[in-house]
Amino acid sequence: MEKAVKPILYGDEASPPVRFAMMTASLANIDIEFKKIDLFKGENRTEFYKKINPFQKVPSLSVNGQNICDSHAIALYFCRKSNNQDLYPDDIILRAKIDEWLYFDAGILFPIDSAIFSDLFAGKWPANEVLINKWYSALDHCELLLAKQKWLTGDKIRLCDICCGTTISSLEILVPLLDRHERLKDWMKELKNLPCFEINTQGLKRLQGFVDAMKPVIHK
Repeated sequence: MEKAVKPILYGDEASPPVRFAMMTASLANIDIEFKKIDLFKGENRTEFYKKINPFQKVPSLSVNGQNICDSHAIALYFCRKSNNQDLYPDDIILRAKIDEWLYFDAGILFPIDSAIFSDLFAGKWPANEVLINKWYSALDHCELLLAKQKWLTGDKIRLCDICCGTTISSLEILVPLLDRHERLKDWMKELKNLPCFEINTQGLKRLQGFVDAMKPVIHK
């Protein structure tokens, strides 16, 4: 019998979407091969990687010659492949609620995170005040919901908690949570206690290293 080929996940652990995909694979017990695409060396812009992901973004997942080029789509693929009922249950209403938060990350949280970090690494600091205000407005939305329940969709952790928590933990390096985000802080503590979140912690250390290298820009 021919040995099954592992899906190949391309990415850089400094990226929140990459960490989200890696943690989902871990929680769904999907065995993957990880191939580093060093963003800080521009490896995402090589001809090799352009053939995998024309958008030159990470992560990308190669499965039997097919490429999936979005972290949310990759995470959902892992959940469906494993039929993980904890992360992504069959209940269509609950799935819709989970999807709603995945879109919230894709459309609001991560674009702000990406814009602020891109400005920093381009030497533009302090961060754009409009972006900061949008970020805190998004966090206020999370806080309002988490005041009523333990997790984003109810009393159990779901895929969307991993997703949004990963993005929020990244921008926390530059834009700390405020005193008014008390429930959000508790939610983040719960996430950080998960064994799979060690993947996130290691990625944050890598990201922090590059942020530290920009301290002359931050403190000028």
